[in-house]
Amino acid sequence: MTRAATRRTSRFTRHTLIGAAFALLSGASAFAAHNPNQVQTIAVGRSAAWASCEGVDASNSSRARAAFPRAPELRYRTRVAGGIGQAPVSDQLGNLIIAHGEPRLSKLDARGHSLWSERLPSEASCSPTLLRSGSILIVTRDADALLFHPSGKLRAKHVLPLSDPRRRTFSIPTASGGALIACGTDLLELDASGELVRQARARGSVTALAEASAGLVAISDNGSVELAHATGDFELVGNLGGTVPEGGAVQAGKVLAVVDAHKWVSLDLSTGQLVTLATDPGLSLSGPAALFDNHGAALVADGGLISVRAADGAETLRASIAPASLAFDAAARGLRAALVISDGAGGVAATRSGSDALVLNPDGNALRIEGSACLDPFRPTPTRDGIVFTCRSGQVFGVSDKAP
Repeated sequence: MTRAATRRTSRFTRHTLIGAAFALLSGASAFAAHNPNQVQTIAVGRSAAWASCEGVDASNSSRARAAFPRAPELRYRTRVAGGIGQAPVSDQLGNLIIAHGEPRLSKLDARGHSLWSERLPSEASCSPTLLRSGSILIVTRDADALLFHPSGKLRAKHVLPLSDPRRRTFSIPTASGGALIACGTDLLELDASGELVRQARARGSVTALAEASAGLVAISDNGSVELAHATGDFELVGNLGGTVPEGGAVQAGKVLAVVDAHKWVSLDLSTGQLVTLATDPGLSLSGPAALFDNHGAALVADGGLISVRAADGAETLRASIAPASLAFDAAARGLRAALVISDGAGGVAATRSGSDALVLNPDGNALRIEGSACLDPFRPTPTRDGIVFTCRSGQVFGVSDKAP
């Protein structure tokens, strides 16, 4: 099985604004105090990070920008104090940004060495979000939005109007340079300086956020899909036809999602038309899905199997994350389902509790990273040099095919 990699070059424009006329956007430029006579510049477009949020990118596609190592080797392993509380992200230099299980934020370099660590007022409630400017946004369980300079210096702090900040929270960077945040039914859009610019309420508890060319997308557990343009409220586009606990991803103007644990569906954001791509009552499917450039996807089946799907939903490959001797172990059925990410060409990286991490090449060749098993892994994190596998215990495994 082969797929041609389609590399997308991120393009962005720069808008030049006069600081006196647009004072509220001033924090998105230099980190120093404003000179009202100074021309300010604000970068807009996609984040240059390798993994800018929990769903890897603003489309929630779980797809890396570069191909995974085809002959991966474990280049380093380390353990960070304080554990890891959320899925890490990776900036444009390949550094790893980690929100710990305790109220702390840290940055590791591409070799796993600590660059800095800063105390937070309370624990992070979702993965860090890397904005277009390179700033790091942290949302805490006390409803604080903290904006850090890449150097680790706190740049801004804002209190968010969240109904229940202890609920599951999501955050993505937006092309405007800010971020979109969801917590329960609360939807908040922030500008590049962390100021609130839009507030709305979703029709259900949000399970995923994404940005499409049409606007900002919120997907709720009850299947509702809502869309917001540059201005105005979120409006209902359609319904995915069932429960969507792991949300969905956006590609080519469509929302793709696992529904009711047995269906793989597509919803057109312009028409609201729903298409069922695959249904298998005997197979338990789970997400978040990892998308490919050819509009195929990798799903998780029965908790521990990678199910590769073509654009029409047909299964083209199935591989076990655990070794063959453990693949059908009854004890494994109670474990949390595996987590997967993809590269554009059809490669898949996967983790599951108790099993070594796995890299599945587009040709179907599966390679396990020996010694990387842990009890509570996060989704793999794509980086400049390869992939990093992390665990709640604080273990970090750097995998690459490049010379150290």
